[in-house]
Amino acid sequence: MRPDEPLLPALIVAMSRPEFYRERPQSVELIQTHISCVFIAGDFVYKIRKPVRFAFLDYSTLAQRYHFSQEEVRLNRRLAPGVYLGVFPILHHGDGFVLGEQVSSLGGPEVAEYAVKMRRLPDDRILERLVREGKAGKDDIDRIAARLAEFHASAADDRASIYGAPSATWQAVHGNLEECEPCVGETLSRQEFERIDNFLRRFIETRKELFAERIAHGRVREGHGDLRCEHICLEDGIIVFDCLEFSERLRYCDVASDLAFLAMDLDRLEAPGLAGELVAAYAARTGDQALLELMRFYKCHRAAVRGKVETLKSHEAEVPQKERERSRELALTCFRLAHRYACGAVPALVLVCGLAGTGKSTIAKALARRTGFEVFNSDVIRKSLSGLAPSAHVSAEYRAGIYDDRSTEITYNALVAEAEKSLREGTGVIVDATFKNPAHRRQFVELGARRHVPVLFVECRADEDEVRGRLLERTQRSGEVSDATWEVYLRQKAEFAPIGEVDERRHVVIEGKQDPDEAALRIEALLDSLR
Repeated sequence: MRPDEPLLPALIVAMSRPEFYRERPQSVELIQTHISCVFIAGDFVYKIRKPVRFAFLDYSTLAQRYHFSQEEVRLNRRLAPGVYLGVFPILHHGDGFVLGEQVSSLGGPEVAEYAVKMRRLPDDRILERLVREGKAGKDDIDRIAARLAEFHASAADDRASIYGAPSATWQAVHGNLEECEPCVGETLSRQEFERIDNFLRRFIETRKELFAERIAHGRVREGHGDLRCEHICLEDGIIVFDCLEFSERLRYCDVASDLAFLAMDLDRLEAPGLAGELVAAYAARTGDQALLELMRFYKCHRAAVRGKVETLKSHEAEVPQKERERSRELALTCFRLAHRYACGAVPALVLVCGLAGTGKSTIAKALARRTGFEVFNSDVIRKSLSGLAPSAHVSAEYRAGIYDDRSTEITYNALVAEAEKSLREGTGVIVDATFKNPAHRRQFVELGARRHVPVLFVECRADEDEVRGRLLERTQRSGEVSDATWEVYLRQKAEFAPIGEVDERRHVVIEGKQDPDEAALRIEALLDSLR
């Protein structure tokens, strides 16, 4: 719901002008979200709240916006001292507006709006940018983990029994799922929604004792609530800003939930190694033994929250078109992440097999994007065992050199060992290999039985003209992992034994022209039926 907002457009115009500010910046940049307008004016940033009301937030009155402006300053000074400078009224002045002096109480009818004033932080030290540019390392993540551990240890916990109870956790998760329902058909598929819903419900139902223990062990605190890479600045220490101020219920949570938001965001930026380091460093510093068990659950929940928020922003008419499109893409990414965490909670063993050039690696990668399963590629493992880089080109006769029978046996044994290790840790596995030999296939069928997980053979096939073209093109590209040629394809074809180790429910054929994402959806549906 959006109450009447006649002042907002005129206020945005006024605050977009440099002369509105005492500092007289050279230019002003406006950034809009679904709940606020942020004006970057030289060395300072001014933020006003939109007069909106959602199920999770109420900024519909000036008094509410003043209250939450003061709360923003108070709460953010915990992790960003010296950044939040205060709340300033915007006063009616003739036909326009003027910025008033800092206030600590609600004003009268002369006040049109309230703005929070902040010191501008350097863009090139924001964690998101550092991660994107490959400039964030283990030491940076360890310092962030230490800062968050220190913050959580000193944060309020007097209301932990209220907000940390299993019923409260369920209320928060279920409430968000209800708010995600309108996203179905737009940024979230029905299948994705149901899988996310089922995973989150099951986890809460089966871990009630764990949630109660978290309260007893002091793991529920008044946290940040919106820990993202774009809210962390590495400037003379660790500055964490833009805390979630509008809802104590959403801010007061398990420390695992707070941390999971940041770990999920690192996953979104394709930095899972940094996400893993963050969780490991925090757990080591705090002695939190249950953190890993909770991480997938809270990352799934937080990704769904972010997907919902970005979907809402994509509907804002006053937000520029490019930004709305970016929000929609971000919503799709976050919901895919939530779905991936939900799928990864139920391990399976998927063997993507077939002849060279039939699209095995493409299908394996598409399925991994949706499920979060770990991918093991036989060519990568084979070269690693020989001390070679994955993209190192090896020219050898068929079944000679590193491709001889002995090396192949060692490679498949290593694939089994790696897959078993991941399955033991609760992670689903995709093995990308030819699997032309029934003996190698039986090794993985036995592994599935040993680990009590479903096994699915995904056999890739393609038209021979298409295969020949792919293999020729591959030989002309640098950085390729596979060394297979058309001659290798023909030899493999002569030796490939039909798959008969499993029944037809556990064997699916994917044709080369099928869209990889559609194929991944089909494979997921088959895995669901096997589970």
